[in-house]
Amino acid sequence: MWSTFVWCLIGIVIVSNPLLAKHKSLTDIHTVLPSTIPDTEYEQVIAERYLFAPFANESTAWVTLSDIHSVWQAVSLPQYHSQAAEGVWLLGQTTTKTQRTEFVNTTLHMFWMSLSANGTLVTLTGIDVNSNTSRLIVSHNANTTRTYTAALISLDRIQLILCNRSDATSCNMIQIIYFPSVLANISKIAGGIFVEDLGVAGWLFIATDTGLHGLNLSTFTIVPFVNEIHTGVSSLAWSSKRQTVFFGTDTKLWIHSYGTDNEGWRFEHITGLIDAPITSLVYNDVQDQLWVGQDTGITFLLPVDMSTGRLHWYFSRLAGQISNPGSYIGHLPLANITVLGVSHSTVSDSRVWLGSIYGVMRFNPNDSDMNAWRVFNSARYMPNRNALVDVSSLAVLSCSSTALSVAGSAAVAVTSKGLSVLRFEMWTLAQKVRHFQSFLEQPGRHNKYNLVSDCPMSLWGDNRSCTKGSSDNDGLWTTMYLSSQIFRYAVTKDPAVKVSAWTHFEALELLNQVSGIPGYPSRSFAKRSDFPPSHSWYLSPTNSTLQFKGDTSSDEIVGHEFVYPLVHDLLAGNDDERQRAYILVLNITTNILTHDWYLVGEKHTPTTWGFWNPIRINNDSNVQDDRGINSLEILAYLLQTYAYSGDERFLDGAKLLIDTYQYDINLINAKMIAVCENNFSDDQLAYLSYFNLVYAINTITLTDHLSPGQKARAKLITDKLLEYMKTGLDLFHRYTQTEKSPFYNFIYCYASGQVNQTQHLFNKNYPSSVSFNCSSLSTDGIWHMQRWPLELINWPQFNTVRLDVQRNKPAECNGKPYALHLLPPDERNVGKWNSNAYSLDYGTGFKEEDPTPFLISYWGMRYFNLLGE
Repeated sequence: MWSTFVWCLIGIVIVSNPLLAKHKSLTDIHTVLPSTIPDTEYEQVIAERYLFAPFANESTAWVTLSDIHSVWQAVSLPQYHSQAAEGVWLLGQTTTKTQRTEFVNTTLHMFWMSLSANGTLVTLTGIDVNSNTSRLIVSHNANTTRTYTAALISLDRIQLILCNRSDATSCNMIQIIYFPSVLANISKIAGGIFVEDLGVAGWLFIATDTGLHGLNLSTFTIVPFVNEIHTGVSSLAWSSKRQTVFFGTDTKLWIHSYGTDNEGWRFEHITGLIDAPITSLVYNDVQDQLWVGQDTGITFLLPVDMSTGRLHWYFSRLAGQISNPGSYIGHLPLANITVLGVSHSTVSDSRVWLGSIYGVMRFNPNDSDMNAWRVFNSARYMPNRNALVDVSSLAVLSCSSTALSVAGSAAVAVTSKGLSVLRFEMWTLAQKVRHFQSFLEQPGRHNKYNLVSDCPMSLWGDNRSCTKGSSDNDGLWTTMYLSSQIFRYAVTKDPAVKVSAWTHFEALELLNQVSGIPGYPSRSFAKRSDFPPSHSWYLSPTNSTLQFKGDTSSDEIVGHEFVYPLVHDLLAGNDDERQRAYILVLNITTNILTHDWYLVGEKHTPTTWGFWNPIRINNDSNVQDDRGINSLEILAYLLQTYAYSGDERFLDGAKLLIDTYQYDINLINAKMIAVCENNFSDDQLAYLSYFNLVYAINTITLTDHLSPGQKARAKLITDKLLEYMKTGLDLFHRYTQTEKSPFYNFIYCYASGQVNQTQHLFNKNYPSSVSFNCSSLSTDGIWHMQRWPLELINWPQFNTVRLDVQRNKPAECNGKPYALHLLPPDERNVGKWNSNAYSLDYGTGFKEEDPTPFLISYWGMRYFNLLGE
């Protein structure tokens, strides 16, 4: 059996080290932090889902619209209406059972839905909805407010409706115009549009399955088959700016211009310039282009003004990730377009909304490339467990006149099982961190016995059924949560934060004590009454009420070694508290040091994954992916413990592993890059260890509790080690920086000397060759946190159907689909930093992640002055 040292120390020393009494917090030594990126407001989406009565069992988390059997249309209010930004009108069907019988009474209604009423609908009794194919068409012309507000078009009539401008529930039918007998065969109303600058008083065009018809608003007479269009019309759009109306059919796009010198009709055939039959149309006057929806995607129609003064139109195709040459934008996320919409707000709005069988999309040409397209699919946004949601109607609300233009309009989507309400508010990350912190304030949700982790849910999608149990990695997740609160306390100096944080330190302290083996923290602990002892669970020899989970891994040890120096320096308020943190570091590292570089646990044998032994690390091909990571870990442990103890055994151990076993060289290629060896869990452990190693070197450099001779001897090791570490870190970050992780990025900034605390380590004797600029990395991290979903439920995702996703086929070694490029955090599965950020279709809906990954990222960036208030 190989042995590196024969240590005279058999037991593990837990008495106070002489140097400890002199060792104080390094807080006062930290220098002023660099300039920060301000925490500016951003657009935060808030999703609400409502279920129709037949689908009440889809999720107990979502409000059921009692007695509402279905809704087939959502309509935004006129832009001039005082409640235009507050809700929508709906056309829907109710079903009620009569008393004493099983007879179901079905009625059709027009409803008002206020977005602030939590699903309460108000029936408009003055409106007669006589067909579930009826369509409500709203006029946005403020000049006709005393004449009509909207038209309800049914199979045999048009009802003109007048509504109170300040009360959306006060509407009455004022006139009925019946269709002539020649239109008796109409069986479907596809839509309609008011064109109020055409003719004397405007026209209402009506799209039906029999053709295009019109209502002359000056005479209130119906004109059948406008321009002799006798085939079914699927959709209509109007550009007031270009004085042109557009009509889509299965075979043609009709264009009717009525402006001076441009009056006339023209059509373009389907399939030559447009891929497939037209499903929907919308004109965005700000963009000045027509969006043409089809099952295959989107085609644009854009105006061109000729030198003769004539207006003509040309086509451009919008595709997915791989577009035809010359495509106008590219990156269309989803096909199978069912409906298109824009806001009719008086505030200029260039955003376009798209409904699909898979969900909702929004395009904003004025936003950054990363935010231009927003995708709202899956149960995170849609009231449906499945991929197919069939958006049939989409109402885009007007913005209030006082709203900032950067905040998008709300939208209400009608799906096969319910309604999706997407609202947008201007938030800051400070507001978001308060939202996530509140998760930990609910007892039993993510915090049990002051151990923190995710929680399983007994009810699908309902975090009210979330109850934390014991986790294999309670130690790691709790150390990371505690570190977030230490950074928070260091920033805010809030005494309540310290009090709360200390309870989690005490839980970690108990993890170290419950096994009865000094230097051996258990994975988790529980009361003996919680459940009978099972595999890997053992009765505590030190506490008669507790049991603990054994076979502790290196993952846990990384977390413990990461957090205790932070407790010592930034959280502890006196020597006694610092002593408690110090002893935990000393004992854990001594356990490894005195057992041939293995972690020895409850069976007096090495644990499965607790190994840092050179023979195992360097020679065992089965653990080649651990070679660099575990070398980094153990060097960090040894130097960290030396920094606080001054015990030469730990520095000698680091020197041995470097000089004899090339642990410094192992750091260069710490990141496994073979396509099937990408281990995201190792990435997380690596960055914790990079931080730990540089923190240790920084402590050794700055402390006045090591002698000059000790510091000089350590410097001979750490100067060389920093170069190897930095080389490996840059190579590592070449791969992880594509994830735009605020956690990885702030640690990179710290470990590469790009914050004031560590800049001095990379001096003229060893210049820091910065491979990644910290300002850019911080910007990426802030974007990541801004796009972090507010719900942390692991909703099932369905991203393989997306057109803008390129599959990384070689990386799909386990058969699961992965993307080649990163999707935004709120468009993929939620997870910790150890999860695959490129996963496309994953999630069960039965687990809620704890918010630690966000909290540690936010407060870490705040502490190192990378993010402002």
